[in-house]
Amino acid sequence: MYPAGPAWPRLRILRALWALLAVLLASWRLWAFQDIQECTWQVVLNKFETVGKNGMSDRFFHQQPVATLDSVFSPLVDAPTDQGEKYLSFPYYLKVNYSCNGESSEAQVRKGHLTGLKPVVLVTFQSPVNFHHWKIEQLQIQMEAAPFRSEEPCIAEQVCVMSWYTPMPIKNGSVLMRVDVSSNGLGPFIPTKRFQVNINGFLQRQQDNTLHFTVGNEIFDLIPRYFMNVPSRPLWYTVDQAPVLILGGIPEEKSILLTDTSFKDSFLVELNIDSCWVGSFYCPQAIFTATIYDAIATESTLFIRQNQLVYYFTGTYLTLHESNHGSGSWVRVLANECIKSLCPVHFHSNGSEYVMALTSGKREGYVHFGTITDGHVSFQLLPKQRSVCEGIQVFNCSITWAVFIADDYILLMLVEIQEPETRNYFQVVSYDLVSDNLVILYTIPEFIPDARGLEFLMILGTESYTNFTMVPKGMFYNPYNNLLFIWGNFLLQSYNNENFIYLADFPKDQSIKYLVNSFHGETAIVTETEEIWYLLEGSYRMYRLFPSKAWEVHVSLQVMQQSSFYTRLETMVTLFYEDRQLYQLVYVMKGGQGRLVKRLVPVEQLLMHQQLGSHYLLERQGSHLTLSFTNFCPFTVMSLRDLPDPQIYTRQERYRAHPPRVLEPSGFHDQNSLAVYQGLVYYLLFLHSKYHKPYADPVHDSTWRWWKNKKVDQDYYFYLASNLQSASNVYIDMASYEKIYDLKAEHELPERIYLDKGTSYGFSIFVTVRGHSLEFQPERVLTTLELRSKVDLGIVLADADCIEVLVNQKILINRNSVLFWVTLHDKRSCFDQGLSGHHLMKTSVVVKVVGAVGHCFQNTHRGLHMQGNLMIPLLIGCPPGKRLAFDITYTVEYNRLQNKHYFDCVHVDPEMPCFLFRDTFYPFFLIQDLVTGESGSFQGSYVFKVVGGGPTMDTVIEYSEEEIYRFNSPLDKTNSLIWTTKNTTTTKDSAFNIMTHQSLGIEWLCLENSPCHDTIPHSIFAPEFFFKVLVSNRGVDKSTYCDHQLIFLLHIHGLPLSAKRALFILMVSFIVFIGLVTLYIIFGLLLPPMVKACNILRWKINNIITSESYYTYKSSSRIFSATSVTKSRASSSISSSISSKVVEGNQEVPEEPSEKQSIT
Repeated sequence: MYPAGPAWPRLRILRALWALLAVLLASWRLWAFQDIQECTWQVVLNKFETVGKNGMSDRFFHQQPVATLDSVFSPLVDAPTDQGEKYLSFPYYLKVNYSCNGESSEAQVRKGHLTGLKPVVLVTFQSPVNFHHWKIEQLQIQMEAAPFRSEEPCIAEQVCVMSWYTPMPIKNGSVLMRVDVSSNGLGPFIPTKRFQVNINGFLQRQQDNTLHFTVGNEIFDLIPRYFMNVPSRPLWYTVDQAPVLILGGIPEEKSILLTDTSFKDSFLVELNIDSCWVGSFYCPQAIFTATIYDAIATESTLFIRQNQLVYYFTGTYLTLHESNHGSGSWVRVLANECIKSLCPVHFHSNGSEYVMALTSGKREGYVHFGTITDGHVSFQLLPKQRSVCEGIQVFNCSITWAVFIADDYILLMLVEIQEPETRNYFQVVSYDLVSDNLVILYTIPEFIPDARGLEFLMILGTESYTNFTMVPKGMFYNPYNNLLFIWGNFLLQSYNNENFIYLADFPKDQSIKYLVNSFHGETAIVTETEEIWYLLEGSYRMYRLFPSKAWEVHVSLQVMQQSSFYTRLETMVTLFYEDRQLYQLVYVMKGGQGRLVKRLVPVEQLLMHQQLGSHYLLERQGSHLTLSFTNFCPFTVMSLRDLPDPQIYTRQERYRAHPPRVLEPSGFHDQNSLAVYQGLVYYLLFLHSKYHKPYADPVHDSTWRWWKNKKVDQDYYFYLASNLQSASNVYIDMASYEKIYDLKAEHELPERIYLDKGTSYGFSIFVTVRGHSLEFQPERVLTTLELRSKVDLGIVLADADCIEVLVNQKILINRNSVLFWVTLHDKRSCFDQGLSGHHLMKTSVVVKVVGAVGHCFQNTHRGLHMQGNLMIPLLIGCPPGKRLAFDITYTVEYNRLQNKHYFDCVHVDPEMPCFLFRDTFYPFFLIQDLVTGESGSFQGSYVFKVVGGGPTMDTVIEYSEEEIYRFNSPLDKTNSLIWTTKNTTTTKDSAFNIMTHQSLGIEWLCLENSPCHDTIPHSIFAPEFFFKVLVSNRGVDKSTYCDHQLIFLLHIHGLPLSAKRALFILMVSFIVFIGLVTLYIIFGLLLPPMVKACNILRWKINNIITSESYYTYKSSSRIFSATSVTKSRASSSISSSISSKVVEGNQEVPEEPSEKQSIT
């Protein structure tokens, strides 16, 4: 009983204390507000045409690069860019500004620019769902924004309105991007802010050049009837994968709320669906309503349920599907089924996303299990053989809820059993999708247990119960800590799906409507009466956030600061987590106008207000009362230390890009320099994608090829730019476009940690112990025993068989502190082998300071931060970013050393050197870490297989499994081996040889029945063959979880011919040779006589022709008259003389061959 004076009644004291608390907190906030001006970043999306125009913003609709930037890059003749390359541009820019005190000020932006402020934009690309189609990687690019003057008219000489711009890059396979904007450390203090910039595949451009939704028609008037006093509804989507979120529940309207910015802004869209109502005897439908009850968003597909009908719509995402897979209109599925509800699956698995539809009527007891892969939707009826009712041997049952555990391929169902003679009861039933087996895991008690003042109660069957009936309504499963919730007018939790704990803080007269989870150890609960409850997973105490006194204090503080996010008339639309923070989507009414706002739920502040409001002490000192508070936090300071470099554990690949420097004295960019910036960022990401090739470069860096021939001239380029002698107006610094390998920890744990086989992650926790309550007296140095008793560390392992934690404690007496060294270690037992980034196992470790949960808070520039409870999500398996590459450089050098020579192909290909068939082949491979930049020789074991081949690259074919066995197995008896080795180590079944980096090499055989046997040469050079080789360490290398698979082409030349073909070619060559020699002999001996005979024959023929012509002419001349005798004789004499000369000439012809023969 707290003492009170006669002038201070109890009720008035409490009200006064709450008012005093509000005033104290408000005064502190106002002091901080005046000391540090509250500024925030603002980001909008602009197309190239709207750059420099004020008040313009665009939607993320275009997904393909625009035309080449040849006209911009061709003048850069004295820049390190390659004129032969094509530089493309992304379709959008990010326009960056900031505002202070909630008001945008052009003067503030100019002041920030003049004081050296430069925004730094970090774009994080989310990995795609379908890892079979796209490579799994955690990619980031960090860009410095370029200042740009507005194109609006301005009286000032230099600048009136300005902004900063960066390219907004696009990556194939990614439709969800997180944009973090921070400061470079100069100018005003502006906290880092995150934006969701997602591609909206549900927009299309109309003929009037405006954008419209493909799913329906936008409604611009948000009338209060749609939201005021309407129950809130859950927001369902695939976590970290859905670029567009949707929300139904608009009463009597076939409309949904749609957003691509996580409700920073949203649109009300009336859907283009048929709204059929098919009621029947097998599908009883009491009433018809247009309301969209269930709405689920996945990576590219939206699902809705209206009455008993289910529809889906696939958006147009060219970056995902590489073609137009958009459905174009809503597609109705399960047309002949009666669907009573949809159940979401929060995480994707095996390259697909999932959704479940619960049936009623004729299909009662079945679940329609939907699979979404690359936008293609298919449904499967589960269980496969018989209904759940038949499987658990009951006559009548109904599935109330379903949860899919993807890692185990198990479907958990909450089943209501309806017995005619007894009360209905509920069971948790497990269905194995692989074995088609049904198992009853747990029977839920009929009544709520009596906890008798305890915070929680382990249900063993021996406890007493109240008169309140348990009414289960749903389930929720967290795959990171294996925690299963069953909720209704109660809350049960279990870590093994069989043994349940009852949480007694939740009131029995309330009923839970839905749960939201951060998947980082926090759960928020919304009841049917719109109350909001909060639970830290791993603890058992629940906190009511709304309505509460703490909420009233928070609202009073916001009203004092004139916040527009809080009004007297408001309705919560939904509650959801984003980036580990709890948000409300609220419809607020002010001045007769309603709008939707997204506001943060300050959980830490509310918990602190509750603690201060419920644990205080009034003491009389003289004639007045004094107020003191009790601090239940066991420590005063808690900090993380010795954090390792994060990239090796977070697997984040990061590139850095700076804008080209402009030579204009003002330093402002123009559209040409921004276009150059676009092209450079595009080419940087293009080199990243091109780097994933089987042959390793001599330097392990994706940007090495870009500048390898220009580095020697970088001083010359800088000289030209610094002396204003460049032909262009920009200077490109080659060092400004690079990959970052040395990121440092930021005094906080990573968002998630990847662990390979046997790897560890360690850090330390420094805790300063609180010696007493909040009193004005000097701190007392505690003894070692007191320090040990006041602070202790607890560890909760989600999978103790997979992870072990080692904690070492060090007492620092002189500092009243304790230092804990925490090491997480993989136990090498819970994962087989998988491809890089595939099929990772989710688990977690919770590190908590005993007694700190809900009591310890740290005040930072970002607000209050809860301390004492750390959840570390872990992903066990082969981390993304690791690959196996063919070390062609060392392979060529080592083969030259071992074989004493090296002969390349006649036509040299520097990207694919050749190897001689008769030489022993010694292959070497590299393990390359694309995240940390490490590259070293692969020291493990592997299997070498030829899986395809052909005499040319265009004729390479894939071999069947049987052919692969015959061509590679030492057990082959069909004379088909392509290669062999002197190594004797084989796989367990002796089917294939096991190779290492110390192997004795490979000898090429190409036996009679192998595909490379008797290869026909296509030229005068020896035959060549291209082998398609598969190298894999799966099943033979136990040092890693990674299944390193490398497929590459190996060019072998100098293949021998078969004996038959060689003999045939020899015989043909010999015959041709003998024929040529014979022809030569014949030509040399018989040619002179033949020439002489031909000349004689020709001479005789000429004489005969001449004689015949002479006598013919003489006989014909006798018939002429006497007057022509003289002419005739003259002509005859002339002819005779000519004939005689011809005869004389013919007589001289035989003399020539004899002269030539004598010369020979």
